[in-house]
Amino acid sequence: MGGVTRLVAGPVGRTVLRIVLIAVVAVAVAYLAFLRPMQMQWGSTAVERTRPMPGDKVIGSATFVATRAITIDASREQVWPVIEQMGRRERFFVKGFEANRYMLWLSRSTPRLTWCWELEPVDTRRTRLVTRVRFRHPWLSSEIVDALVEDVRNGFTVRDAMLRVKAQAEAASPTSPWWPSTASCSTPSPPSPSSTCRSPGQCT
Repeated sequence: MGGVTRLVAGPVGRTVLRIVLIAVVAVAVAYLAFLRPMQMQWGSTAVERTRPMPGDKVIGSATFVATRAITIDASREQVWPVIEQMGRRERFFVKGFEANRYMLWLSRSTPRLTWCWELEPVDTRRTRLVTRVRFRHPWLSSEIVDALVEDVRNGFTVRDAMLRVKAQAEAASPTSPWWPSTASCSTPSPPSPSSTCRSPGQCT
């Protein structure tokens, strides 16, 4: 043990320690300056990032707000069952929803966060899936470690979930192209009325 202490305290040890510290700082700067902003707005437009979404007021003064989006070659009615099925996952419970439009999740564990899934039709056969995750970093609490871990992994978790929704919804949709045929173009029937939010007072 004394030999290790002398090694770290010596010139070589101090050099190695300095290199390690520089590497850690460089990785942290790269994550905060480049990777984190990219993963927090993956696929989304400026309009999607700034417009309000269900659940925005549940977590007040959020220090983490990530809006991601992806286009799915399937209708809202085909995407919704996939979102509904994912809503049964253990780590979240459904705080509110409107069928074929949005579902709002609230985490069961720390950090307390909201995860909104919103479906916007592009046309009759394509859907824009927009998600937003919000939580607050508890800087003066022992839960800050959990929050920082979530800060890093959230982008990978959400992106993977969105890609799985896209794959499952598109696999269940008709294999015909999304654009209408010029030979036989028919007017689609309007979707059935959406159900209302189960908890209207809690979905804003």
